[in-house]
Amino acid sequence: MIEFHEIHHYLVVVTAAIAVMVALSNKRFLVRLRPPGDIKRQENEIPKGLVSILVPARDEEERIGQCLKSLMSDPYQNLEVVVLDDNSTDRTAEIVLRCASKDNRIRLIEGDELPSGWIGKHWASHQLSEAAAGDYLLFIDADTILAQGTVESSLYEVHVRDADLLTAIPKRSAECTAERLMFPFIDWAVYCCLPIRAAHRVKNAYLSATFGQFMFFNRRSYRAIGGHEAVRDNIIDDFELGRMTKRSGLRWVLMDGSEVVESLPYGGDLDALRGVSRSVFPALNYHLSILAVFSIVILALGFLPLLTLADAAISNQGERGFVLISLVSILLMGFSWFLVCRRFNHNILLVPLFPISIVVIVAVAYYSMFANAFKFATWKDRKMVGRRFRL
Repeated sequence: MIEFHEIHHYLVVVTAAIAVMVALSNKRFLVRLRPPGDIKRQENEIPKGLVSILVPARDEEERIGQCLKSLMSDPYQNLEVVVLDDNSTDRTAEIVLRCASKDNRIRLIEGDELPSGWIGKHWASHQLSEAAAGDYLLFIDADTILAQGTVESSLYEVHVRDADLLTAIPKRSAECTAERLMFPFIDWAVYCCLPIRAAHRVKNAYLSATFGQFMFFNRRSYRAIGGHEAVRDNIIDDFELGRMTKRSGLRWVLMDGSEVVESLPYGGDLDALRGVSRSVFPALNYHLSILAVFSIVILALGFLPLLTLADAAISNQGERGFVLISLVSILLMGFSWFLVCRRFNHNILLVPLFPISIVVIVAVAYYSMFANAFKFATWKDRKMVGRRFRL
């Protein structure tokens, strides 16, 4: 009979096995968003509506040029690119205007002052949606690069999948140590924990993941859910817009965009840690209990099998059954990490370092909690609007 103190060993191996099964299922059901040349389709399968690509930009002189260059190379002509200069203090507006002089699909608008109760980026996105003329609204970040033909591919997928919101997991380019450790975990959390087939079928709003680097809305659907005005003070606007789409009975679709959507690196380790920390605790809905359970579970996945093996090796008294279970757990976790690294182009050499990635993410999660508790979380030198904690 299994003793109570033994249960956690079995829970760890079962959880690791579930992660592998979800990843193997998603290997089939998480469809890649591909360039037009990779897909056979009829011309009449692509809608001809105007697409508005909306880019909020605040002090983005180092990235906005790369973003707009990628958009200028897109051959889809029924397109407008609207960039909002959110009171930048650098050369952001100058760079946008230079690009606009070369491509008449690009235009720059100036942002209004930030009203009380709004997060800056959400206010910028709301203004962009009001200024847009498109039948479809594609929100991207100023540090996002799209491959040629992504707009046409997205229109096709929206049409054939009858999607009200199409979002895509981006390729995350990593240059610093923090990025190399955190990004595989972020992709692991989606690829190994979110069963895509079920997520597309059921109405549960929390069975979803939406990425602000790429949110392709039918304009009518965006307005129907209230747009960014409905999430004005919610730090994770992308996740919440996806949840609202599902709550409204509309069609939310997640695809693998790692071949056509790229998110540029942060400005170093500290910038990366702060950037990711902004959304971790809010993604847990500000629940202290969920944070506690989350940290216990993933730390157990990363370290309980290792500690069991280390104890057995040192004391030479480890129970053979637990040693075997621990070995299986480590192999399962390593295999799930391997699947993620292969799918999303992370370095395979990072696979054995997954326990370190887990420690970094847990530390970032608790930093995120304290940053929200003491209200020192910022975005582009602006204080983030906080929310009450929940048990």
